[in-house]
Amino acid sequence: MTRPGYRPYPRRSNQRRLHVHPLAVLGVAGIMTAGALLAAPEVPGAGLAGLRAGFTGVSTASQEFPEVPYDGRYTFVRIAFDQGRSGMGSFGGFGGRGRGPAWAHDYPRAEANFAKILEEVTLLDPYLGGSRILRMDDPEIFKYPVLYVVEVGFWNATEPEVAALGEYLAKGGFLIVDDFRDRQIWNIDAILSRAVPGSRIREIPDDHPIFDAFFRIEDPHTLTSYGYQPPSYLGLYEGDDPEGRLMAILNYNGDMAEYWEYSDYGYLPIDLTNEAYKFGVNYIVYAMTH
Repeated sequence: MTRPGYRPYPRRSNQRRLHVHPLAVLGVAGIMTAGALLAAPEVPGAGLAGLRAGFTGVSTASQEFPEVPYDGRYTFVRIAFDQGRSGMGSFGGFGGRGRGPAWAHDYPRAEANFAKILEEVTLLDPYLGGSRILRMDDPEIFKYPVLYVVEVGFWNATEPEVAALGEYLAKGGFLIVDDFRDRQIWNIDAILSRAVPGSRIREIPDDHPIFDAFFRIEDPHTLTSYGYQPPSYLGLYEGDDPEGRLMAILNYNGDMAEYWEYSDYGYLPIDLTNEAYKFGVNYIVYAMTH
């Protein structure tokens, strides 16, 4: 049974053709300049010190992109979670491909590269030397205005985590949900409906302010990460009011961090990589100003 307000399945590919819009002059100059600075460590998926029990091969990651204390600056915060029976202590449990736990997908290159872009093109002063990884029920989350979580179809959310998420969003926090697709939406939908009773996930219109918070994104449906499935951008609004504050954005059938992680490798078209950075910058600027 589906809930109103969003499409539970991806749109067919013939509904939108891939179309890349040129970057604004400021965007090209800023993003390409910062792109030359990207040199994140070459490490496997990993976690931070307090969550490493049971992992293998994470010490290198923690040394090169360490856990950092709160100092008031914007810091990239990734949410860690138990994933069903395997749990977050099962390194290689994500798809059985040795890629680390689901929540660690694209860590740490994605956040390291993105922080440098954010520092280069905005007036924010992001922390560049590390990030934080926290569980949702850690009281430390309330120090940070933006949280990031991936692969939410695997998230086995506990009641304390759900309660903390609801409190965090109610206090003005902003949640970015990335890298999930298809039926995985059912799990995050259930989590959000428990965290914010009476709310529902809605599709965000193309003219929403989040797509014009810093860069103007004329057509949000330009990035593809899962083959034929065009991305959709879903949101959770304060008071379930589409005119109100956006509390969470969900990159459904999309994987923004995949572009960030490999932006300095040349694997992906530079236009699409730049577009992915534009989305990320807009998300942070919107969260900081609403």
